[in-house]
Order: sequence, then C-alpha cells, then structure tokens
Amino acid sequence: MQLNATKRETTGKASRRLRHQGLLPAVVYGHNATPAIIQLNTHDFERVFVRSGRTQLIDLVVGDGRANKVLVKEVQWSPRRHTLVHVDFHQVSLREKLQVEVPIAITGEAEPVLVGDADVLVVMHTLRVECLPDRIPEVIEVDISGLSEVEAGVRVSELQLPDGVTAVAESDDLVVKLSARRVAAAEEAQDAEAAAEASAASAAAAEAAESSEPG
Repeated sequence: MQLNATKRETTGKASRRLRHQGLLPAVVYGHNATPAIIQLNTHDFERVFVRSGRTQLIDLVVGDGRANKVLVKEVQWSPRRHTLVHVDFHQVSLREKLQVEVPIAITGEAEPVLVGDADVLVVMHTLRVECLPDRIPEVIEVDISGLSEVEAGVRVSELQLPDGVTAVAESDDLVVKLSARRVAAAEEAQDAEAAAEASAASAAAAEAAESSEPG
C-alpha cells in the first residue's frame, strides 16, 4: 500500500484551507526521521486506511523521495462534521521491534451461549504486542468454541499468537469470558428471594402455632 504526499508550508489555522481543497494535513516522525509536516489527498488516505488500519505498513512517498515504511499513529476527526482533520504517521525500521495495539476478534461458538445460559463478555478489545513491523497481525483471533461452562474464559497465556509476536501483558490477564446471562441470573435471584420469604413465613407460622397452644 502506497501513499503519496508533499511537503506542507501552511500550519495552524491556515491548514483549514487545505481541507477545503480535499487535502489532509499530516506529520511524519519516528525512526531516524526528522519530523516533517506534509499534506496528502484525503480520499487517497481514506482508501488506504480502510485496508491498513493502525497495524499494517504503508509506503509513504513524500515528493520525489524514496518510500518509507510508516504506520498510522493517530487520526483526528472533526466532532461536528465527522471529517478527517489531521493524521500522524510513525516511520519505522524493519529491523527494530515495536509495540502496537492489535484488535481482538472473537471466533467460534460456545455451548453455554448457544443454549442461552451465558453471554460473551469481551474483557480486552485490543492486545498490546511486540514484534517487528512486518510481523504485526491485522487481528488476534480468540476461539471460544472450547469454553463449555459458564464463567469459563480465555487468558493471555492461552492465545495462539503468530511466530515472532509476543504479548505485552500479564499471562493470566483475562481476554474473554462467558458471563451468566443476566435474565437467568435475575430469575435465580428472584427464586432464591421467594424461597427465603416462604421459609420465613413458614417459620413464623410455626412459631405462632406454638404460642397459641395451651400451656
């Protein structure tokens, strides 16, 4: 995936004019790179970003220079217009490991969920990993089909990570679990409360009967 950009002269509020022209203000910094302010076609960026997200490498070419490997570090959006405002690119070295947040995708079906006893509770939506830039996975799949009991879960130590990818998290951190379905839990609580009330009423009736017996 390649993006072409040019150096940018305007900064601050003057950058608004660029956006009206279909151009997106951006900055690139990182490995052995002098921070540079650039601009690129907004539609070109949107097209590439749909495929790359924040985890896949992009070949960024500024002017007549050579392509440099970058990751999208930060994307700023207008809260009112929901349009792109600014992008930060991080230039990387293919020989140096880095840490990045990778989305987690839940796969498979668990029996307690299928029968209505549990819901899937995703504890981690992303996992921070360390690896070389060209080894960054697009997503980390977590298969829950092996979970057969309510409250069972998958921990970081149980994840199947690609070769060369290491999780930057505690091994016993919970990623996903099967949580007792709220409706069922509420019904159980109501049943328990009703049983307790019935028991209390029965005890009170027995006590009243005893006190009414002639001495």
